[in-house]
Amino acid sequence: MSNIKSLITGGAGFIGSHLVEKLLQENHEILIVDNLCTGKKSNINEIDKIEFLEKEVGDGDTLSRILEFNPDYCFHLAAQSSVIVSVEDPLLDKDYNITQPLKLIELIKKTDCKRFFFSSSGGTIYGEPKIIPTKESDFGSEPASPYGNAKKKLNEHIVNILKESDVKYSILNLANVYGPRQDPHGEAGVISIFSNRILNGKSPIVYGTGEQTRDFVYVGDVISALQKCMSSKENHILNIGSAIETSVLDLISIIDSVVGAKSEILFEQKREGELPRSALDCSLAKEKIDWEAKIPLEDGISAVVNWVKN
Repeated sequence: MSNIKSLITGGAGFIGSHLVEKLLQENHEILIVDNLCTGKKSNINEIDKIEFLEKEVGDGDTLSRILEFNPDYCFHLAAQSSVIVSVEDPLLDKDYNITQPLKLIELIKKTDCKRFFFSSSGGTIYGEPKIIPTKESDFGSEPASPYGNAKKKLNEHIVNILKESDVKYSILNLANVYGPRQDPHGEAGVISIFSNRILNGKSPIVYGTGEQTRDFVYVGDVISALQKCMSSKENHILNIGSAIETSVLDLISIIDSVVGAKSEILFEQKREGELPRSALDCSLAKEKIDWEAKIPLEDGISAVVNWVKN
C-alpha cells in the first residue's frame, strides 16, 4: 500500500474528479477540498476511500486540516472559472483566484509537500497573442478579463513564493479542456454544451461568426501531463494543449458527424472580450516532461457524446 498523500482542491470538479480517479488507482491517500459550487460529489466513484472537506480553500479549519494531513503533493484545481462572473464580480473573483490560493501556498511551505500544481489558463493569460501557436513567453496584450489577470498574477506569485523553498512547482497553462463530466449546462465547456443541445435536437448557439478558434485538449491528456510532472525534479511553467486551432463552426460539424445530425446554428451577438484566435505551442512540455496531446478531437468528442447520452 502506497502512503503517498495528495491534496486536491476542486477534486469534485470536472478535471479534479478525473485526477482523483487516477490517483486512487495508484493508491494515493487523498484529501479533497471543494465547496461544491460547481463540483459534484457524484463525479467521484469511490467517495468512501477519500477524506472530503466541503469548505473554502482559504477557510481557517481547512488550512489547519491540510497542515495536519501534510500532503506529498498539492494539486490546486479549485477556481472561480467563469470569465463572465469575473467581469461582473471582480472582488469575488479575486478572493477565489488570488487571496485563497495565496493562503494555501504559504501554508504548503510549512508541510513536507514535494510539489505544488496549479492549473492556469492558457486561453486567457496571454491576452490577444501576437504569435499562434503561442509559446510560454509570448505574452500579447494584457488579459481581457479579471479572470485572465488573476490567473496570470497567481502564476507570478507561485514562482516568487516557491522559488526559494523546498517545494517544486508545476504551473500548467491549460488550453480548452474538454471531456466526460464537463457540465453541459455551464458557460464553459462548449463541447459538452453543443453535444447536449445537438443530441436533444436543439440548435447550438454561436456568438459572433463562429470563425473564432480555440485549442481543445482532452481531459485524459491533461491528467497524463500532471502525472509526468510528478516524477520530474524541475520547476515548470508549461503550456498544455493540442497546438491545433479549431473553429467553433468546425467543432459543430465534427459533433454533427459523431451524432449523425445536421444542426441549424443560432447566431447571436459576439461576446465582449472574446479572443478571435487561440492555440498553444506545447513543444516545451515535450522537451521537459516528454508530454504531448494524444487523443484526437473526434475520439474525445465521441467520449463526450456517449457520456451526455448516458
